[in-house]
Amino acid sequence: MGDLATGILSGAVIGTCVTYPLVLWLTRNLRGGTLPPHRRERRARAELDAFFGHRLS
Repeated sequence: MGDLATGILSGAVIGTCVTYPLVLWLTRNLRGGTLPPHRRERRARAELDAFFGHRLS
């Protein structure tokens, strides 16, 4: 019974690791590459805009 549970758990983990990037790739291609930027990317862009905006003013 323990081997069955281990097999199911490892299959779920491997399936998630394979399926998640595939779903992201499909979503990006179907929507024309318009996925929103990652939170860190948005923060970095906001910091750069704020820095250069204050520096240029």
